[in-house]
Amino acid sequence: MDKKKVYLFIDESGDASFYAKKNRLLVGTDGFQSLLLLGLIVLEEKKEIHKKVNDLQEEIKNDSLYNSLKCVSNPKGWYFHARNDQPEIRTKFIELIRKTDGFKSYIVIGRKRLDLFHKKHNKSESEFYFDMVYHLLKDRLNNSTVFYQILLSTRAGNSAEKLKEAIEKAIERDNKKRKQPITIHYDCRTIPSNITPELSIIDYLMWSLQRYILLKDSRFYNSLLNKFNLIIDLYDFEKFGSKSSNYYHPKKNKFELEKASEFRIDGYINKKSNL
Repeated sequence: MDKKKVYLFIDESGDASFYAKKNRLLVGTDGFQSLLLLGLIVLEEKKEIHKKVNDLQEEIKNDSLYNSLKCVSNPKGWYFHARNDQPEIRTKFIELIRKTDGFKSYIVIGRKRLDLFHKKHNKSESEFYFDMVYHLLKDRLNNSTVFYQILLSTRAGNSAEKLKEAIEKAIERDNKKRKQPITIHYDCRTIPSNITPELSIIDYLMWSLQRYILLKDSRFYNSLLNKFNLIIDLYDFEKFGSKSSNYYHPKKNKFELEKASEFRIDGYINKKSNL
């Protein structure tokens, strides 16, 4: 008997870069991105959501009110992508997300702390990135009776091999917590966003959260609040293990800037640091 298939789609917002070529430090320079967000949506019924996103995309392409917009008429092709979409398109897709059920979402916020990058991640962007992937996946792969199809958005530096390492680490860690270890059945691969409509949903959720954090604009984040199942502010150590928590749930502990430690853009560099 074939196992039921569960789909996990992983995307990112921001980048893992601390240094440019020739070991030039980017922290504190124009264009330095102080956050990396990784997001995951979990689907059991993939076809319906895939069709909903595709149908809206085709509707927009065939509508003269929208198909002349710069983002839609891009000669290189267009798909829903929050950073590039114009306001009218964003509104239509956000409305679709708000009306769509059948998925769960999980997001890890990665504050780019230079000391942590040196000491924990060994100055390796790959270690930093896949440490976040590991935390995104832990506790998500928990059923030995299903088959997990894990799909990571194709980006520079991503690979199925590195993804598999993070998956195996998450499974190993989860099994250590169980009285009886279980066997997890899965396949993993990287896949382009432009042919994967499901990735647009997590892209928009991350965009709304990042906009709230960096620009203090809560409009889109609040409009999508009940679509966030879990937000982990992974490197907010000031909240870890205290009476408050760096794990946020929309009903029990809504993520709010007032609850989190200050989001800094200086790489959390101490002036006395010799890093």
